[in-house]
Amino acid sequence: MSRISLALLLLIWSLAGAGAQPTAPKLPETPLQQVAALPAMLAGWRRGQVTDFETRPNGAGLGAAAEYRPAAGGPGVATVYRYDRGLTEAATAASLAAELDQAVREVETLGPQRRYRIEARLPAEPLPGPDGKPALRCEHLVLAFEGGTRAESFLCLGVLRGGYLKLRMTLPLAAPGVAEQVVQGVGRDVVAAAAR
Repeated sequence: MSRISLALLLLIWSLAGAGAQPTAPKLPETPLQQVAALPAMLAGWRRGQVTDFETRPNGAGLGAAAEYRPAAGGPGVATVYRYDRGLTEAATAASLAAELDQAVREVETLGPQRRYRIEARLPAEPLPGPDGKPALRCEHLVLAFEGGTRAESFLCLGVLRGGYLKLRMTLPLAAPGVAEQVVQGVGRDVVAAAAR
């Protein structure tokens, strides 16, 4: 290759590089954007209403939520929450335990309004992440409603992509293990979708 050809090639290459603009870092998605990106169906449950808590008075850090109901109809509700509650550092085991306790207190606080009380608080299997390791810690709550009806409510919580991911699922009382299978199915889909 002649010197002129080499010089011309170097000039073209340097001009092409000089015109390239550095790419701006991708801004983190808001909790509302993360919730809106969840699939319309999760393990046979259809997405319904999406709520943006951030826009409400004193809603900073409370994020957004999407409600899911069984696509085939029938009782049960699942709500997926994305929020940061002002989280600025990685969660520790202690801070995650404190957030899970706070989430249970929120369920208790709603009791009088929705006419139930927490009858039992039981451990539950964690929800696995795409790598098979536990991604969300879970609690199994038994709710006793006025009039004698009972329900199973599951509360699963973890930290994913810099914020909290919470699944709250309430199902009619069923044979042992049935509700847990439903929660595991929906929960796996939730974690997989939120991890993308």
